[in-house]
Amino acid sequence: MSTAERVAQLLLAFDAQNASGHADRSVSELARIVGRERSQVSRMLKSLQRAGVVDQDPDSRRYRLGWRVRVMAAGAGDQVLIRAARPMLQALVARTGEVALLTVQEGNRSLSVMREESQNTLQGGGWVGRRSAMHHTASGRALMFDTDDELVEALTADDFCPSPRSGPKAPRDLHELLDRLRAERRRGYAVASEEIEVGLTSVGVPVRNAHGHLLAVINVSGPTPRMIGRIEGVAKLLLSASTAISKALGTRQIG
Repeated sequence: MSTAERVAQLLLAFDAQNASGHADRSVSELARIVGRERSQVSRMLKSLQRAGVVDQDPDSRRYRLGWRVRVMAAGAGDQVLIRAARPMLQALVARTGEVALLTVQEGNRSLSVMREESQNTLQGGGWVGRRSAMHHTASGRALMFDTDDELVEALTADDFCPSPRSGPKAPRDLHELLDRLRAERRRGYAVASEEIEVGLTSVGVPVRNAHGHLLAVINVSGPTPRMIGRIEGVAKLLLSASTAISKALGTRQIG
């Protein structure tokens, strides 16, 4: 692995799942995530700190990504899509009281690129930068609405195994996944309840451009007791929001 690849791996480790929910990381945590010696990671972090890429808290000695990186990240991705989706996600939060997400496909994973918060104390849904297997999330399956069976198999080949990260109702094999996908394609939205984790229910709807190409998925997620009785209503809101985003994208692409 080249030096550039090692640095990229270390920076991406800051976005790995963090049980504490904090943005900062200790040297030991980062070393464990990237699978390298603590001393080697510490030297890399010192170099990155001198370059202004990471900051270290003087008291806790933990590291976080620096503001320079965050400013650069704000300009990354499809900004036309981001600008079109943000007001729709905010409206979904206002109407549902739950978390709304914008998700794109990255390889064989779904990647959350935008999250709008609700005011509920108990919330559900992924954080920005979270990568998830596609077979057991509403966003992941909606991202595969235009995908043929062979590619679905290739995208999910390594994911059908007992895992503490899967909920009790996740698809157990490719056959069950394809059955769910066919039903969800017909109705136009995907639902994952108790699949990625116990107590979480999500609804996902594709977002398409003016040519009908699937670009992303918008998703509303929340605790199952609040979501389970209003899935159809949430789906209708998502379908309307998706149409509005597509129209906005068409207008901005033409203009």
